[in-house]
Amino acid sequence: MLTKFRALSREVVPVYLDGNVSIDPTAAIAPGVLLQAEENSRITIGSGVCIGAGTIVHASGGNLDIGAGVCIGRGVLIIGSGTIDRHACIGAGTTIFDPQIGEDTVIATHSLIGDRSRGEVSVVIDPPTPTAPVVPDPSETADVWDTPVVQPPVVETPSPETPPTTADRLTVTIEIDQQSVKSVAGRANFDRLKRHLFPNG
Repeated sequence: MLTKFRALSREVVPVYLDGNVSIDPTAAIAPGVLLQAEENSRITIGSGVCIGAGTIVHASGGNLDIGAGVCIGRGVLIIGSGTIDRHACIGAGTTIFDPQIGEDTVIATHSLIGDRSRGEVSVVIDPPTPTAPVVPDPSETADVWDTPVVQPPVVETPSPETPPTTADRLTVTIEIDQQSVKSVAGRANFDRLKRHLFPNG
């Protein structure tokens, strides 16, 4: 059962203890800290230890010893068994499994230490599948500036005109050599054709 830790000043400090927990009187523990030791486990906190608010220390599978002068930031989670040696500093938001922290070691904030459950991650890259070469469409790759502009055909609509008068008619004059006429075969047919084409001539 969790119990509240009572400080020397007789003020109730909301630090929750459960199991076999030993705390040095000079340790400074902020509100909201949980110190819990499972059966056959023990938590030992040395002199001058400083533990930030919201930190959880859970001993399981053995003893968890926090040496003198250790500084643990707020929101830290420590689980398992092991040792945090003298004057080590653990940044806020860090999670540690089965700690083995050496003396004067500094752990950066939001670190993850001792988690062996993930193992090693190997990345396998499949070789690329050969594909047929893509032939670009000339209509898509042509530069718009080099493409000739095709003008649409111009259709002229005839404008209404007045019918041509007699003066506007084309006058055709044919000169016939008299000598060549005599040598033309079928003179009668030629004269008939001439009278038909040029009735006023």
